[in-house]
Amino acid sequence: MVYAETKGGHILIDREDRRSQLRTFKTAVQYLKDGIPLVGFPEGQRSEDGRMLPFKDGIFSMAKRANVPIVPISLSNTHAIMPGYSLSPVQSAKGGKLNVHVHPPIETEGKTEKEISELVRKAIISELPQHQIPQDETVVEKTEEGSANDGEGAKVTP
Repeated sequence: MVYAETKGGHILIDREDRRSQLRTFKTAVQYLKDGIPLVGFPEGQRSEDGRMLPFKDGIFSMAKRANVPIVPISLSNTHAIMPGYSLSPVQSAKGGKLNVHVHPPIETEGKTEKEISELVRKAIISELPQHQIPQDETVVEKTEEGSANDGEGAKVTP
């Protein structure tokens, strides 16, 4: 599997090796500067219960350093298809449980990494089902009048 990932241009990271982390960071920033898009999962792992986990900083630092926008993507119910303990799917995605929502890009210029992370997190949460939202989060809920993303027809709940 590692052979296929490296030959496919995937950037692998060894979390235990600081040099690997720096090498990965530099490679990813160069890919972004060269116009090669990356897919990153800011949580760094899958959760056991499907709730969104805290974000790690790496992907936001990369985007900021390369001065490229981030396109948040909400993936809901992936834990039902492929739980964190599994190396392969345990059920088909045909049952309508899996949902993918692509949000508008978030520009990084003029923002801190923390601001970028918070904007991405807020966007992703806006399209997750209640059972996947971290229990300590403030949630922007959709209403009949609009979506949580456009600010119209949205409400904030603690």
